[in-house]
Amino acid sequence: MLTDADVEFIRANRADIKQHRTESVIVEHTDGRQTVANVIWSEPRVPNGSPARAVGDYSFDNNDYQASFDPEVGIYTALKIWRHNQRYILTDIDARGLGGLNRYECRLMLAVTDGQSVTVKPSAVDDGWGQPIELPAFTLDCFVQEETRTVANQYGEEAVVQLRIVLEGLARISYRDKIRYVNEIGVIVEREPVRIAVKRRVDGTPLITEVYV
Repeated sequence: MLTDADVEFIRANRADIKQHRTESVIVEHTDGRQTVANVIWSEPRVPNGSPARAVGDYSFDNNDYQASFDPEVGIYTALKIWRHNQRYILTDIDARGLGGLNRYECRLMLAVTDGQSVTVKPSAVDDGWGQPIELPAFTLDCFVQEETRTVANQYGEEAVVQLRIVLEGLARISYRDKIRYVNEIGVIVEREPVRIAVKRRVDGTPLITEVYV
């Protein structure tokens, strides 16, 4: 069992670890507030073990940053983190500390859903008299990874897809919609989703929606 002296030693050690290693970030909360927090920030690692310093060094699959926050930050109401004018989304929050909470070890992903988009053509709805009503198409900002892969569809069966589309938050997409994507050289992919997966924080807040087509 930890004594009071042990707890004080741990807290002092935490202060030593933080010295000269913290940087300021802006925390955007669910109620719209913005606060400044000092964090210890760690970059993703590439296969050779060194930090990835450019987007080209790592794929979206390992877009995995780590940050250590002090307890008073109010991390469970944090929605986004802004660092160097870039937006990050919290994907995991782990309360740590011996003898009491002294930090939150968090994982974050760089929000790379800017600059690309898809057009969603919603499936028709019934007007109540057996006649379909066409709904207008709409556009969503996203990150698109063009790569042929095999995934499990909504029925658990293997299916081949061409695109992995990542959208911030809970996207308004269903399995009966048509997803249209046009890349920079004019290649068009237009298909219904094969798999839709929503990733949430522990409190249920939706982080991202992954759509495979």
